[in-house]
Amino acid sequence: MKENKVALTEVVNVDGKDWFLQELIEIVNGGKMTFDVTLTVAGFLVSGTLIGGKEYFEGFGEEFSFGLESEAAEKVRTAFAKNGQVYSEASSPAMLPNYVHLKNAHFFHTSGTPIPENRGVWWRGRVSEVAGFSLGALTADSE
Repeated sequence: MKENKVALTEVVNVDGKDWFLQELIEIVNGGKMTFDVTLTVAGFLVSGTLIGGKEYFEGFGEEFSFGLESEAAEKVRTAFAKNGQVYSEASSPAMLPNYVHLKNAHFFHTSGTPIPENRGVWWRGRVSEVAGFSLGALTADSE
């Protein structure tokens, strides 16, 4: 009788990245949907809407250009939007995502207490730094 032997590296995630979170990021990078998540990162909770990289760079550029004159603002928006093109190019090599992008991100202590002066922001972090996640966003009591 022949035994099936599987190498340890085939069943254990050795790069420190959550494959399931990476698959969810691929869904939002494809523009199919967005949804709220709460991430545990470096001892804090980061909570917001998981979005694709393309949407992140477009939104970040829009906010970054706020207050500039129209021509300068357009140049800034265009420059940031170019960074997001990698997420929409079908010709780019298939690779699991290394970054997670949130909009309207809020920060909380692990007890769930919001960090003061905590308006929603655009947030980008490395998937390898996420210790865990849950579906749904936290809200401050004052909201």
